[in-house]
Amino acid sequence: MFKIAGSLILGAIIGFIGVVIHNALHPVGIILAIITTAIGINLAGQLFGQRKYKLITAIAWLLIALRAGSYGQSHEILVISNSYGNIFLLGGLLTATVFSLKKI
Repeated sequence: MFKIAGSLILGAIIGFIGVVIHNALHPVGIILAIITTAIGINLAGQLFGQRKYKLITAIAWLLIALRAGSYGQSHEILVISNSYGNIFLLGGLLTATVFSLKKI
């Protein structure tokens, strides 16, 4: 139970860091966001010891990234539909999928 909660919290933290960094430092920020995603999901596998926790972390990352890409209550959006936002969502999803299915 604690491992599932830890995986969810780790995925949310990784997603939040990626959302904040990807558009802050334009040439480097997107690379740092993708690398943070890969390292964070690998860290979840090393911390919790099973592939299913890596998958839970990747799902939590995806939920945060998709929520940041949709309009909020006061019509703000954090992942806008420009090249950096699209690369972050698609590249991050690809990275999260590959690293969550990779053997520990």
